[in-house]
Amino acid sequence: MIRIGQLVASGRTSEVFAYGGDSVVKVPRPHVPAHWARLEARFTAAVRRIGAPTPEVRDVVQVDGRDSIVFERIVGQSMWDRLLARPDELGSLVGELVSVQRRIHRLGLPEELPDLVGRMRSKIGNARLLTDDDRRQACALLDGLPRGAAVLHGDLHPGNVLLSRTGPIVIDWFDVAIGHPMADVVRSSILIRPANGRAEFVHLAGATGDLLTTLYHAYRRQFSDLLEGDGDTQATWLAVVAASRLSEGAEADTSGLLELLRERTSPNSPGLAGDDGP
Repeated sequence: MIRIGQLVASGRTSEVFAYGGDSVVKVPRPHVPAHWARLEARFTAAVRRIGAPTPEVRDVVQVDGRDSIVFERIVGQSMWDRLLARPDELGSLVGELVSVQRRIHRLGLPEELPDLVGRMRSKIGNARLLTDDDRRQACALLDGLPRGAAVLHGDLHPGNVLLSRTGPIVIDWFDVAIGHPMADVVRSSILIRPANGRAEFVHLAGATGDLLTTLYHAYRRQFSDLLEGDGDTQATWLAVVAASRLSEGAEADTSGLLELLRERTSPNSPGLAGDDGP
């Protein structure tokens, strides 16, 4: 029988508990599909082998009859907790976030990782809030985008970066895929994007609208080389990433995601060239 220790962290899809002296065990919640833990363990091990800054995967064990992942325990607070405690450090913390994301994009290409376009197509198909026409248009937009060949974390935000003594360590690699870097940056932008001035994101608990707005603009400025000059492609990525995000059931207010999709699929869509607003 597996003995787990105190609760270390809690999220929408899992809980993390102390396990032994130098490990943690990530236990999926009951609603999470049973095979996800082994997939995440395989993906995390794959990116670690090519140099990604991520905890070591030590085992997959059964906790209460569910596959659960044993990880190396990283000592250090999350980047998000640090930002909440020291908002004056926002500039340097955003610099670290962008630096680690660029580092991930420059990694090699392990065979174990899925293709981003295929994964997004599946998510769009499973998004119950989309109409059949929404799905058709989103998939048509997706087919017209550049494929790319970079490792994309797929869920990178300050809550998924731990500030260890050896540098930033990135966790939660379930959504990792191979694709175009702009898709990854757009996804991160959506994850930190203020929702009509309100902070409603479970993954960034304790946020204020002002903090998210400052974070959002600072992040996008540091990726200006990737985002500026191609507003049409950026608008299209925003639309399809938003459509795929709807399948996750991660946000209480989904109106902003639907708006991003339908702005792009409306007959007179102007694109988002030069946009840097929330």
